[in-house]
Amino acid sequence: MSQDRDAGSVYRSYNEAENAHDHEAMTRLLAEDIEIVVNGKPAISSAKGDRLAMSALFDAYPDYRREILATVEAGDTAAIRWRMLGTPAGRFHDRLDSLDLEGCSVIEVAEGRIRRAWLYSAPGPIRAILELAKSQAEGGDSG
Repeated sequence: MSQDRDAGSVYRSYNEAENAHDHEAMTRLLAEDIEIVVNGKPAISSAKGDRLAMSALFDAYPDYRREILATVEAGDTAAIRWRMLGTPAGRFHDRLDSLDLEGCSVIEVAEGRIRRAWLYSAPGPIRAILELAKSQAEGGDSG
């Protein structure tokens, strides 16, 4: 992987891997100690934590995908407006709504990997996924 890729191309590659539900490709595009802040609050502090959250997201929404609506790029930083879509798996119908969420991420890339990400959106769906990921990581509810 080229170490001098701009932030926009790194994010687009991550988004492609995410839409393919390809954890290995996603993890390769993240700094090991990535910092992810959701609506101003620290949420994830490692590539492993991102993998757990994304696993929960893919489990809850098997048809999950994210569309990139617009990007603004400036070297090692990019702002991306996106839309997440998905239908909850049958066992989650009583707890999760269909996912149709627009938001924005601002990312910072170093050495070809996302080092920091700030995600802004309506808090409900994201909070539900982070709670599900936490529960699954603790060996609790898997559906």
